[in-house]
Amino acid sequence: MSVSDLHVGERAHDAAMMRLALDAAEEARGATSPNPLVGAVIVDESGAQPVVLAVGFHAGAGQAHAEVDALRRLTEVGGDSHGKTLYVTLEPCNHIGRTGKCTEAIIAAGIRRVVVGMGDPNPHVAGGGAARLREASVEVVVGICETHCRHQNRGYLRWLRSGRPQLILKAAISLDGRLAPSSGPGSPVGPRWLTGEAARRRAHELRAGCDAILVGAGTVLADDPALTVRLPSRQPTKQPLRVVFDGALRVPPSAKLAAQGTLILTSEQALGQHPDRAESLRQRGAEVVAVPLSSSLDVAPRRGVATDIDLHQALRLLGQRNILLALCEGGGILHGALLESGLYDEAALFVAPLLLGDEGVPLLRHFTVPDVTAASWLPSARVTQLGRDLLIEGELRRGGFSVA
Repeated sequence: MSVSDLHVGERAHDAAMMRLALDAAEEARGATSPNPLVGAVIVDESGAQPVVLAVGFHAGAGQAHAEVDALRRLTEVGGDSHGKTLYVTLEPCNHIGRTGKCTEAIIAAGIRRVVVGMGDPNPHVAGGGAARLREASVEVVVGICETHCRHQNRGYLRWLRSGRPQLILKAAISLDGRLAPSSGPGSPVGPRWLTGEAARRRAHELRAGCDAILVGAGTVLADDPALTVRLPSRQPTKQPLRVVFDGALRVPPSAKLAAQGTLILTSEQALGQHPDRAESLRQRGAEVVAVPLSSSLDVAPRRGVATDIDLHQALRLLGQRNILLALCEGGGILHGALLESGLYDEAALFVAPLLLGDEGVPLLRHFTVPDVTAASWLPSARVTQLGRDLLIEGELRRGGFSVA
């Protein structure tokens, strides 16, 4: 059965239950890679009013899948799963990986009906889960809140399609599109923030939901950032991998990022020119990895970077390390290069209500478009008020912009 076969009332009820499953999946945001986020809800629909019996989610790779977690929670409170309905945001698996087949657990539990948010394009699943359930006479509905489910797992879907993470352009800018000027490492005045506390807190929430945070060497040299998740309300289950794009290997061993949990992507040429620096960085705990130079002959000279690594290969390398969702925090040269290469998938721009003029730093450096119609843009931007600031976010589309 598909969503189109349902009556209006049934669709509304199923959508409400699926939203509960989507909320449950978010509990593990930032902790499940390379697995997707998945939530599940078990509902008793035998009476006049549906009753939610148990809610589960997938907490991380190697741990119980959402369906099994929900069944376990129901058992712990003495509940009975026979004849009940299971709502799950992603198609149940029908293969043995780190855990057993979810389909067999569902069938053994006597679940009567399974409502699925979206099919799983993973070749190990890809329709096999729904088919196995139907073979066992379980009613299956697929496609409830599918758009929301796909958005929740956009990093997983990008990774399966292209072998690289979903990449977010993140920046705090002024009304005239400028970044805050650097105050310099160790400056007594501290960081020069444009945005207020609410926006900075949301930025840390974005970090917490990503597998990696990316910056260029210029940002490290100018600001010496730590790039950690700092949320007073909760501690993340893990810190994102910190990644520095440093084709010339300029990052000094004294930098905060020259420590464990940091990956520095450089070039073979730079490793040959600075072997002592590479060794010092490794002794501090950073991992230093060479990436081939860009195959484009014109990009590096225009950016003024003599040793420019191939950004496509760099992101595929991150994909090989199970990075599904990555947040790039600049600076302007790296933002411009990634946008020029067509590697940004979405944007999260925190806009402060001030004009910086020449005091600020351009958001995009060494980047131009031939005309407005070729610009990257947000076709369905979401705007959120955060104190005095605005957060503008959404999918980035390249070209096809129209003022009509």
